[in-house]
Amino acid sequence: MGSRVFRASVWAPVVLGAGVLAAVLTVTARPVETHPRITTTLLWGKDMAPILQRRCFTCHSPDNVAMSLVTYAEARPWAAAIREEVLTRHMPPWSAVAGYGRFQNDPSLTQGEWDLLVAWVDGGAPSGVTLQEEQQPTVFVPGYATWQHGEPDAVARPATEHAVAAGAPDQVQRFEVATGFTSDQRVHGIGFKPGDRRVVRYASIFEAGTNRWLFTWTPWFGTMHLPEGVAYTLKAGATLTVEIGYRGTEQATTDTSEVGFYFDKASSGGPAGALSMQAAAADVAPGGAPLRQRAELVWDENAALQAVYPEVAPGTTSLELTAVLPDGGVRPLLWLRDYRSDWPSPYVFTDPVPLPRGAKLVMTTYAANAGEAAIASRPRLHLLRVPTPAATY
Repeated sequence: MGSRVFRASVWAPVVLGAGVLAAVLTVTARPVETHPRITTTLLWGKDMAPILQRRCFTCHSPDNVAMSLVTYAEARPWAAAIREEVLTRHMPPWSAVAGYGRFQNDPSLTQGEWDLLVAWVDGGAPSGVTLQEEQQPTVFVPGYATWQHGEPDAVARPATEHAVAAGAPDQVQRFEVATGFTSDQRVHGIGFKPGDRRVVRYASIFEAGTNRWLFTWTPWFGTMHLPEGVAYTLKAGATLTVEIGYRGTEQATTDTSEVGFYFDKASSGGPAGALSMQAAAADVAPGGAPLRQRAELVWDENAALQAVYPEVAPGTTSLELTAVLPDGGVRPLLWLRDYRSDWPSPYVFTDPVPLPRGAKLVMTTYAANAGEAAIASRPRLHLLRVPTPAATY
């Protein structure tokens, strides 16, 4: 009896009519997709994680300046956003246009890496690992609690901590930092170690008094070493001006960052020189056409350009640097387009660019103002010059 009742309860809907049955079959014939269809053979651990390790983990890792992407479980919810940032060339944050100089601190994706990331997301972003493995990094994730290029020969730090409030907007703080040098030192390399990497976006280091630019740290560029045999000379008792860009995190914190120095062990060698070029001050009117500003500098010796660091007003959209050679030839050196003022960066040439005496460097900038009040603009470009053999020219 119970069996017959059970059968009737299961099969009763069938007798309601062919129309209902057809409707049921039509609905149940469709596959129910709870996850995107997988249409690619590209996998997270084999193909994607190595790319993110090279290009993204310097910012996107635990206790770092941006959300962590080191495991599949962390990266998968951001897949569509990763695709969008890559397609718009918004990430990694690098403003230099390809083909106008080659730079050793360029974090941008190669075309091949760009194609693979987009194809992986479009193909369903598969993991290729077990659920347990999705919670684990599949490649090496570097730690940032220590100096990235070994212990420096000397370390300088601010006298006091700096407090960063929870959720604090972008802010720039400047600190006077004593080097503690008791004698003149030939400095071959300079590094920077944030006290709390979650809140430090960049750090620029200048020699106090002369305003000579020495180095700018970004999360993807922790130390700058000069070419072999080249060094800065910092005098005994030298003081630094350290400019640090902060942005608050979810919790209030304090930061005591450090500057490290790597000394040149040779007793003598070529000196590194610092120059700068600056346009005349002008106001960028709100809502008007972009303001064009220009500055020139004559190269006064046979030497090579190793690095440049721009200081520009908010709203700067483009910066171009070219060299007009004594024979009339023009050499493009740098073009920054859609400049990221929230990520100030140096541009360090992979190979120093030799320039002959008498070459004229020309800097041209454009700045726009979408606000309601005028913006003061006086763009400056810091230049690092290193010696090269005379036979180069």
